[in-house]
Amino acid sequence: ISLDKLPIKRLESIEEFGSERFPSDVDYDEKRVNLIRRIDFAWAVWQWKSLVENLQLAHQELSVIIDLINTVETNDAVTVAGMTRPKPLPNEHLSDLAVSTATKLQCFRSLGKYFKQSAKALEEQIAREARFYGALIRLQQNWKIKQHRGNEGFYIDLFDNSLYNSARPSMSTIPVEHDAAGMLTVNLPRKSCHTLQFEFLGGPAKDHANDDERVKEMHLTLREVHRAIHDEQVFDLVNREACNPSLRVNLTGIKENYLRLSIGQGSSVSISLVPSDEPNQLGFEIYLRQVFHEYAFVKAKNKNSNILGHFCMSIAHRIFSNKVLSLLENLTPYVRLISHPTWSRTSSWTLSMKIPQSILHAGRSQFWTKVVVIDDSISVEGEGAPSVVGLFKGKADGVSSINGYDSDLADLPIILLQQVASQIIQWLHEESLTVGIKATRDFLSLAFELEQGEIVRLVAHVDPEDTQGCISWWLTIDNGEEHKLHSYRKFLGYLSLDLLYSTLLDFLNLCS
Repeated sequence: ISLDKLPIKRLESIEEFGSERFPSDVDYDEKRVNLIRRIDFAWAVWQWKSLVENLQLAHQELSVIIDLINTVETNDAVTVAGMTRPKPLPNEHLSDLAVSTATKLQCFRSLGKYFKQSAKALEEQIAREARFYGALIRLQQNWKIKQHRGNEGFYIDLFDNSLYNSARPSMSTIPVEHDAAGMLTVNLPRKSCHTLQFEFLGGPAKDHANDDERVKEMHLTLREVHRAIHDEQVFDLVNREACNPSLRVNLTGIKENYLRLSIGQGSSVSISLVPSDEPNQLGFEIYLRQVFHEYAFVKAKNKNSNILGHFCMSIAHRIFSNKVLSLLENLTPYVRLISHPTWSRTSSWTLSMKIPQSILHAGRSQFWTKVVVIDDSISVEGEGAPSVVGLFKGKADGVSSINGYDSDLADLPIILLQQVASQIIQWLHEESLTVGIKATRDFLSLAFELEQGEIVRLVAHVDPEDTQGCISWWLTIDNGEEHKLHSYRKFLGYLSLDLLYSTLLDFLNLCS
């Protein structure tokens, strides 16, 4: 921009009378316009020239469209002819089809990926549910499993009101949950279980290799809680009876879970409940004091009393009875294990097997077998086994009402399994006679005679080391000839009592 120097007032004209005429002064706005006009914008305008031209063309086209719309709206003899889409060329059609196919393929891939992930998650959920309900069914064979109202989960009811009328303990209902892997778990509050005696708890907790070990550990945990409930009921009964003034027992001390009783001339006994998950030296001390008072005052005339020997024998009995209990826990799922209170150096359990009711008659409902441990000797009593004398005489049908056995720890599992299998054979024999099937029984087998003279046998096989069921069943067919016995054998598997009864009814169509 070039600017003039100082303005010079120039003369515009001189009139004839000699007067001078000067140009009028330019105002500020006009002067600014003149200055702007002197600026050269050519170097910047050419870059936007094409854009301006395009905008002008677009403005013209838009004006034509607006005029057409206004004309159509006024309906001024203007008609719009129908327009059809031009037929696409082959390459355009193939291009559109390829794009559509690729889009659909991508959608199908995404949908397949979603279904695959959903199927995997559903498969894992089904596996977790199967693992949980499988363990729950196995526990249901020995424990009372109940369901909350509204399908809010399951719980195990350990309360037994057959002892005496008492309030329900707080730990009588155990909630059942499952972990992330789907395995059944029970969460007990810490220091919730109490006991009246010293307990040897076997070592720290460990990881379980399979579901069988987890379910076995669950059985042991529930049995500890069941025993703790019984001990609490015993302590509650003693607590109430100690406050009865009619008894010849004076209550000399009372605290939470602690009683001290005066029982005669200088004799006293202390009873307390302590957590069962801790080494219970106090329980030993209480029991040792009780033994001392019993032998020092009550049986003072007996000079041959051995206090320490009796005390140590009681401890040894408790250790031995825990080993027996661990063996009983691994028995066949046919039976239910019931623990009885331990008194002095005697422990006992009852194996109860509930059998299904038959269709034709209401006969026997259950078999029982009792295991008693006195010090370190084991005796077994049970019903339903055949008479041993009858077996030697060839009369296998003779059934003894009660049979007794003496056993050691190593032979106890096989003896109990044979007892249970024999009870099942006895039950099937009674049912076969009821429905009209001619059958004869042996110790662990039941024989049926077919029309052609062949002998079909249902044989029980017992194996304490078999982790699947301990008792399996076989079907054998004898042709009656001495040199061709057992010409056919078939393994039936680990059958439940209901399946065994159904198998018995199947023989009704084969036998006449």
